[in-house]
Parts: sequence; C-alpha cells; structure tokens
Amino acid sequence: MSAEIERASAEAVEAARQSDQFAVILAAVQAAQVAQQQGHGCQCQQPRQRRSAGEVAAIGAGVCACVGVATAALLAVALAAVAVGVSALVVLFLVRELRKR
Repeated sequence: MSAEIERASAEAVEAARQSDQFAVILAAVQAAQVAQQQGHGCQCQQPRQRRSAGEVAAIGAGVCACVGVATAALLAVALAAVAVGVSALVVLFLVRELRKR
C-alpha cells in the first residue's frame, strides 16, 4: 500500500510540474496572439509618407531664402572689411603727409 501511495505522490508531483510548464507555454502563446492582434510593435517598418509638391516647394523656398540672407550678410561683412582697410590706408597716408611737413 505504501508503494501505491509513493507512486501516486510521484505522479501528482510530475503532473504539477507539467501543469506549470503548460501554463508557461500557454502564456507565451497568448502573448504572441495579443502581439499579432495589436500589429507590429515597431513602427520603423512602416513606409514613410511622401511629401506633397507644395511642401517640397515650400522647403526649397525656405532654403533659398536662408542661403540668400546668409550670402547678403557675408557680403556686408566683406564690404565692411574692405572699407575699414581702405580707410586705414587713407589715414596712414594722411599721417605720413602731415609728419613730412
């Protein structure tokens, strides 16, 4: 009788282990099903929407305007530098002429 009890106890322990494994497998399957129902978790695989022609034209116009402003600013700085250089030379020549007298 004790052998039967030991065998029944061992079978009960083995059934408990198997039920734990089945619970883990079932949870994994359910998680996979939920993930499939919700769609892809990663949005990086979705194709990007193309910009309309108006958006592209607006971006191009903005870039051109920025380049134009930057060019005008650099041109103004260059002209100011030339003006300062020329005026420095004129003052230098005037000082030399005044010292000669």
